[in-house]
Amino acid sequence: MHRLAALAARARRIDPWRLDVAIGLVVAVEGQLELTLTSATGGDLLAARVVVALLGAGLILRRRAPVVSALVVFACYFATSQLDASISESLLLPFFALFVSVYSLGRYVAGWRLAVAALAVLGVAETAVLVDDYDDDVGNLVFTALVLVGAPIMVGRAVAQRAELSRTLRVRAEQLERERSDRAEAAVLEERTRIAGELHDVIAHALGAMVVQASAAHRLAERDPARAGEAFAAIEATGRDALTEMRALLGVLRREDDGIALDPQPSLTHLSTLVRRASAAGLPVELAVEGERRAVPAGVDLVAYRVVQEALGRALDGGSAGRAVVRVRYDADAVEVTVDDDGGDARGLPGVRERVALYGGELLAGRRREGGHTVRVRLPLAGAPA
Repeated sequence: MHRLAALAARARRIDPWRLDVAIGLVVAVEGQLELTLTSATGGDLLAARVVVALLGAGLILRRRAPVVSALVVFACYFATSQLDASISESLLLPFFALFVSVYSLGRYVAGWRLAVAALAVLGVAETAVLVDDYDDDVGNLVFTALVLVGAPIMVGRAVAQRAELSRTLRVRAEQLERERSDRAEAAVLEERTRIAGELHDVIAHALGAMVVQASAAHRLAERDPARAGEAFAAIEATGRDALTEMRALLGVLRREDDGIALDPQPSLTHLSTLVRRASAAGLPVELAVEGERRAVPAGVDLVAYRVVQEALGRALDGGSAGRAVVRVRYDADAVEVTVDDDGGDARGLPGVRERVALYGGELLAGRRREGGHTVRVRLPLAGAPA
């Protein structure tokens, strides 16, 4: 079966015109060989060779001019019936060519042109039946109309409609893929804009704190050098955090945003509030914290919170999740956040991936073997890489 499928795939890649030329030549050559084996001689044999050549030519035109092809083939079929019996009874090619040409007529012609062409070839076929040397009755005429003309046309129309449906579905699928890609790009762009706005606030708060600390250190420099030194150390730490956030900010394209929020930035310390809101919305959530809570850079803290927020939002939107578990683990050099649910949808998180990648983190999102979905992110406490 695999070899047959591979052979069919290779045949579909052949140029249709070349394929039809090959079929026509094969029919013409094979017909000449059949005639060589007959006992007929003289004019009938010469006429038969001409008819066989025309059969091949008619099949070559089956796609480019299906109506002409069908008329030529049926004319050859009629001519064959008038030849010597030793020739007409030994030739099988006219029947093969007849089926192929009528099938092509139904495959590549539609509407009134198909109706007119079908009536024309039917008339030629019935005339050939009536004028041959055999005693024909109504059954023979019905058989010719249904089997030699009607059936191949119906098969051709069915294949044409299926091909048209396949083309329509393929175009629709490509359109949906483009729309999905556009939505994903829009989501990434929107998320970058949000990240830029949030980092703007983080850096602004850090610089404001540095100014306050510097002012206090200046006043304490002469009266209390020890406390002034602590203030300078705090300025240094705050400055390092601000520089880390600035590196991340330089990697984000941000449009102007007049609605930058002035509220305190969300962080892992606010997860209990987020969990309560999700539970109130109909999704019971359990929160577990492992390891010793430690200071987390503001940008990393914000990303971790947004991951939990997005994962719980997807679980709620899916409508199939009955419960969720949020785990936060503090390590020496990283913070890991995991959200597991028994339903939901963990796919398609372009914004979350953008945030995590911005800080050099690792994200895992997908289905669990035991059912449900999981979102796990590990963020280094060093923040975004330099």
